[in-house]
Amino acid sequence: MTALFTHRFYSVVSALVVAFEILASLLIIQKVPYTEIDWKAYMQEIQGVLDGERNYMHLKGDTGPLVYPAGFVWIYQALFHLTDGGSNIRLAQYVFMAIYIATLVVVLAIFKATRMPPALLALLVVSKRVHSIYVLRLFNDTVAMLFAYAAVYAMVSSKGVSRLSAALFSLGVAVKMNVQLMLPGAAFIWWRQGGAVAVLTQVLIIAATQAILAAPFLASHPKEYLLRAFDFGRQFDFTWTVNWRFVGRDVFLSQQWSASLLAAHLALLAILGLALWPRLSQNSAWSIIKRGIKPARNARTCGPSADEIVAVVFTSNFVGIVCARSLHYQFYSWYFHMLPYLLYIAQLHPAASVAVWLAVEYAWNVYPSTAFSSLTLLAAHVLLL
Repeated sequence: MTALFTHRFYSVVSALVVAFEILASLLIIQKVPYTEIDWKAYMQEIQGVLDGERNYMHLKGDTGPLVYPAGFVWIYQALFHLTDGGSNIRLAQYVFMAIYIATLVVVLAIFKATRMPPALLALLVVSKRVHSIYVLRLFNDTVAMLFAYAAVYAMVSSKGVSRLSAALFSLGVAVKMNVQLMLPGAAFIWWRQGGAVAVLTQVLIIAATQAILAAPFLASHPKEYLLRAFDFGRQFDFTWTVNWRFVGRDVFLSQQWSASLLAAHLALLAILGLALWPRLSQNSAWSIIKRGIKPARNARTCGPSADEIVAVVFTSNFVGIVCARSLHYQFYSWYFHMLPYLLYIAQLHPAASVAVWLAVEYAWNVYPSTAFSSLTLLAAHVLLL
């Protein structure tokens, strides 16, 4: 049993996890009925693009307008052709199974570089909701998160600044905007390793990637594309909220509530960036800021460790999720694979860690959500902060 708490048999445990998930996913696809939610609408939106429409205001499906950036269009256009216009659902399920397994492999590679004990990997294989999100509902969130985790792995492999990581983060954002929640943490690591020049370079790579992907839409209807694909004022439907059911519809829809959540998010990022993240490298926030603005000549900067990179980027994402205006069921994929590491760095008692994980899993599997389930999710999130 002690081997499960050391890295000696990490590769063996990882291989078992992957093998189990391949078999489980195949069984789910074969035995559990597919659930139509957004796939048909995705295909209708892509059909509009294939018909020559480049005005984002005119692209829509049965569930509403196209609200995802251009990376989504090109990836789902490929899926459109691969699945005969979206009609071959079973083939699409196998594609998303491949996305699920690829995501798992990348996450396992990230964790291998850290000190997280292999025992926590068991949490990656027991979620009913996550299996459903990937292989039964085919949400684009899953594609975005594969790019996001690949970006984190690129950072871990390069010990901080990696042009590839910036491009991969941008690809994730181009599929769904939630990947932006990881960027404040990534920017902190880039600043610590390479200063202002590194951050500026990475931002330019991110912007250039977005511009290239969106070129056909920006060339014809730039305003419409930017307003629809990056709509930060989008109003969420109270019907689907998992996290704020207990506040009631009126509060949920109010501008004051939205502003309060944004303020809380910014405050938490400030606390992390100025107080907690610098401690991971035994530095002060001021020393990191100063070195980033004017690096000392001939100074040897100790690059961030894998644990520092993962902790910073994952907590950056997590505080954004805690303060999100709404979490819909597919949004669980935004941080599910991070939970083992978040539990590891929270340093809770083992019994408390199990309780937190069970509470999170419970809340995401209650449909429709209730005041109790959303309060339970909030309590679990607060314990992880």
